[in-house]
Amino acid sequence: MNGDDFKRIIAEAFEPCLKKLGFALKALSISGREYSVCFESDAQVVDVSYEPGDDYLNISVYRRENTTLSDIDDRSKTPRLSDLTRQYMPLVTRDERSVNEALFKSIVTRDATEGRLLKSAKDLCLVLPKYLKAAGQ
Repeated sequence: MNGDDFKRIIAEAFEPCLKKLGFALKALSISGREYSVCFESDAQVVDVSYEPGDDYLNISVYRRENTTLSDIDDRSKTPRLSDLTRQYMPLVTRDERSVNEALFKSIVTRDATEGRLLKSAKDLCLVLPKYLKAAGQ
């Protein structure tokens, strides 16, 4: 996956879902060391980053605390997608999964890394609404 592929998956998979939840794309950065994107709402920030050299993908949800963001090392306030998936995926219904699959069906991935990024978008779109609801958002 190169930077253009990252941008394409972000635009096709992440952006529509997050826009429905009140997030707007605020920053997109592509460099040789890291591809990253930041989506913001009034109360949270979703950060998606991929490091091609290490093949490392990270998706974190920060809370806004006044004008600052929650600490990245405090997973109770800045959960990773894996934390949200573990906590909220058991609450996702079969119908929600079916609708979600249909929304992403047309997105084409060209390699395993793009596939991981797409799966992350699918998972995020299932669990983030439940997390936001639990947080009173």
